Amino acid sequence: MTEIPEHLLKRSKAAKGGKSGATPTDEAGSAPVAASAAAPVAAASAVPTAALPNLDPEPVPAKPEPAYVTASKARKRIPAWALPMVAALPIWAIAFAGTMQQPEGEDILFVESEFFYTSAGCSGCHGGAGEGVSGYALNDGSVVETFPSAIDQMVHVARGSAEIGGEAYGAERADGRRVSGDLRVMPPQLTQLSQVELELVVFHERATLSGEDTSDPGYQEWMEHMREAFESGDEEPIDLDLLLACANPDYTPGATGEGSEDCPGPVVEGEEAALGS
Repeated sequence: MTEIPEHLLKRSKAAKGGKSGATPTDEAGSAPVAASAAAPVAAASAVPTAALPNLDPEPVPAKPEPAYVTASKARKRIPAWALPMVAALPIWAIAFAGTMQQPEGEDILFVESEFFYTSAGCSGCHGGAGEGVSGYALNDGSVVETFPSAIDQMVHVARGSAEIGGEAYGAERADGRRVSGDLRVMPPQLTQLSQVELELVVFHERATLSGEDTSDPGYQEWMEHMREAFESGDEEPIDLDLLLACANPDYTPGATGEGSEDCPGPVVEGEEAALGS
């Protein structure tokens, strides 16, 4: 009988064990490698494990909503019908800006005459608008009614009222002639103002406060003379004798009315006074 090789017998046994469900063993009778390898895994899974701590950070509570955010959400929004109007605002602004004109530069004559009227202290008694405070009112034609000619007013402002205390001055008014000292004493400006500054004060009281007409060519010539004198820095002092010689004796106590070619003030038709050089 032919001997069957041992390795074939082993194969046969292994095949039979697989069909019968038996676990094949090696020559030493030990369990196969696969089964022995699975044992540590099963043993490891059977080891009890301790519960691990939760390492995730605690959730931060949400901050309360600020009051201004809540108010903003509750605030009424622009209604839909107003949106076209809002969108048109830039166009309107551009159109409006196009209609605006740069203001013309202020005439230095009016600016400086108001300055000297205030700095000389006239506004303290007569009011900034000539409305009258402790002194007579100068607005609404009052000055022109008292002094029909500017030269007579220059004399009165330059020498003040104390020099003629108790005497009537100026033209006849609807309420009678003014009498020096009846209301209060006006201080002299003879040494406080230069000649051109005196003229500027008188011009402000007559043209700006009292509303005297300045359209006459002679008046315009006087205005141009004041502009030139001021801009040139003219500081010629007041010559009271010259003013008295030019003033009307009927309106100004102490005036001679002799006249002079150097009389300051506007050249008015019918008067002999000429514009000062």
